[in-house]
Amino acid sequence: MNETENSLGAFQPEISAPEKKARLERLKALANTIGEDAGVAVKIGDKPGWRYVFKPVNTIEVDPSDIETKGFEYCAGLISHEAGHRKIDQVDFIPKKIWQETGFSFLMNAILDPRDNNWVSSKYEGAGKWLQAVYDEDIPTEDNIVGKAREKLGYTPKHIQFGLEVIKYWHTGEFSADLPPAVRDALEKTIRFAENAYHHFPSTSPSEAEIQTKAQEVYRIIYAKIYPEYKKLVDEALEDEAMKQLMQEMAEKGELDLPDEAFPEPKSTTEPGAEAEPEGETDEPKPLPPSKLPPELRDKIIKEMEDKLAEMGEEERSQLIAEAEQKAQDGIDGLEADLNQEIKGKLADQPETKSEEKKRMEEEDNDRQAEEKRRQEINDKLQEFEKKDNVTKNEYQRAMNEVAQYIGKITDDILDALTAKRFPRFRRAFPGQKVRLKGAMKYEGQKDYRELFDTRLSDERKNYHFLVLVDLSSSMLGEKIDETFKGVVLLGEALSRVGEISGSAKVAIFGFQDTLIPYKEFDETMDDKIRQSISAMKKEVFDQGRNNRSRYNNDGYCLSNASHILEEASGGGQQIIIWLSDGQPEGDGIHRVEKYAGLSQFEEAQKVVADISKDGKQQVLHVGLGAGTEHVAKISPDTLSGVGNIPNVKLSELVEVLGENLKKILN
Repeated sequence: MNETENSLGAFQPEISAPEKKARLERLKALANTIGEDAGVAVKIGDKPGWRYVFKPVNTIEVDPSDIETKGFEYCAGLISHEAGHRKIDQVDFIPKKIWQETGFSFLMNAILDPRDNNWVSSKYEGAGKWLQAVYDEDIPTEDNIVGKAREKLGYTPKHIQFGLEVIKYWHTGEFSADLPPAVRDALEKTIRFAENAYHHFPSTSPSEAEIQTKAQEVYRIIYAKIYPEYKKLVDEALEDEAMKQLMQEMAEKGELDLPDEAFPEPKSTTEPGAEAEPEGETDEPKPLPPSKLPPELRDKIIKEMEDKLAEMGEEERSQLIAEAEQKAQDGIDGLEADLNQEIKGKLADQPETKSEEKKRMEEEDNDRQAEEKRRQEINDKLQEFEKKDNVTKNEYQRAMNEVAQYIGKITDDILDALTAKRFPRFRRAFPGQKVRLKGAMKYEGQKDYRELFDTRLSDERKNYHFLVLVDLSSSMLGEKIDETFKGVVLLGEALSRVGEISGSAKVAIFGFQDTLIPYKEFDETMDDKIRQSISAMKKEVFDQGRNNRSRYNNDGYCLSNASHILEEASGGGQQIIIWLSDGQPEGDGIHRVEKYAGLSQFEEAQKVVADISKDGKQQVLHVGLGAGTEHVAKISPDTLSGVGNIPNVKLSELVEVLGENLKKILN
């Protein structure tokens, strides 16, 4: 075989058919090993780019140029990437309406690609180096795909820049220096969630259930925490493009005179080896959208457009605007489809036919109408309920109104505290949990089992169980119970959201006096029934609830019982108790931890906290909401491992420090 190699082992362009076939066979062997599917076909595609096609047969299509001109490491990196998609990526559960929303599939691809690379790198020794080489050479950026954007629109929309920056950040750890402020702002708000998503991948030998669960968790992170900010950029792009189309339409009709400054500088589209454009098919130059124009010129053009539109009849004006909006939608969607092809590992399916596209648009229109009708029905019922319940509005809703502004921040801070490590660690071992790629290749040739396996060290993220424990004794009367109850509502809502987003956290809520009072179990959903139950919590302080023993608070005994409940429910996962009290036990003398029966109630509580710390399975964060809760620091000293305290804190202050305190006790 005649080869010359550079850093990527580039092959000479001209190779024989047998050599090409041999390279395909080597790549197929890698794909079958990494994808753990001997049925995956590998063939040379009929158009540029690498892609994984699911139908009618699972097939990895190899770029026809790369197989001839690139070295083995480059092609091995891409085939590893595509096979990784085959093994761990699932998107079929995502609602069709959401998947086909403008920009959504591009965002998913921009995050699933780094996630796939992380999984492949963690599972197979050597694959990380190959992938590094691939992305060093042609990481998708605005620079090397700008031709596509210019061809379609004449510029690169901000949501496309956002997706490309997510991939760049994964590869380099930094953003481009000259980003538009809106793009940089959206990235800074969401990049930690993108990191959480692309570091959230299955174990090295996952079951189908684990693969699906992890895929669903990643989707929830993207849809709940990244997509809202990203969609603002999409909406801006659609609005900007519609205005550009309107400018162009009016200019073509002679109703608007666009100066040369309104058009982008001409760029050469001819590249070595590229076919020349057929005569007569060169598009007229497209104007820039208003956001890309100098402010003075933009304002002048918009003013002229508004004047001309005002002179038109209602029907003509409406039709012109509707046509511009439709062209904008088609243009943005078309660009997204093209750029999905540019990102390595596009989750390709067979292209839509015209009839399928029309049917899809009709279904989406029907879905939108049905959704609007459903929202209106819900809103009508809500208004009816509020009229009936206006006088007797429950405690929970009143507290919710006061803490709603903090729920998002607390949710984000808790998610940050639970973020997994980027890369797992391994040691060589036989038998092991994953196949070493070099060992696998040796085994294929020599049936040599030595150094074939690696074993993963136990540093993966665990499932989390939070138990919120609340003092409901009469010593909590006044400001303490008011602040504490709002804290319960805040923590309950935020931790429930954490569970919905991450899929790996559960929360239970217990009050206590002389014994535990359950309000929410771990497997119960935070629904209206649970909220109504929690609403009665404050009544316990006045002996108007379920237990009505407010003169007692057996802290040590109840904390010990809560610890046992938490351990039993967690199944070995991470266990955190968030304890809301004033730190002043006054027990009934009957409910005691047996081995500490001779100690005071205060000492008993201290001993229980120390026992939890010593065992190391659970962490305790003891919070005193309101004034007069300084004893919290004495019962739960932060000198103990996995124990933290926040005494004499207002709710607004707790919001600022909760996340950092959780990180401290978890590390």
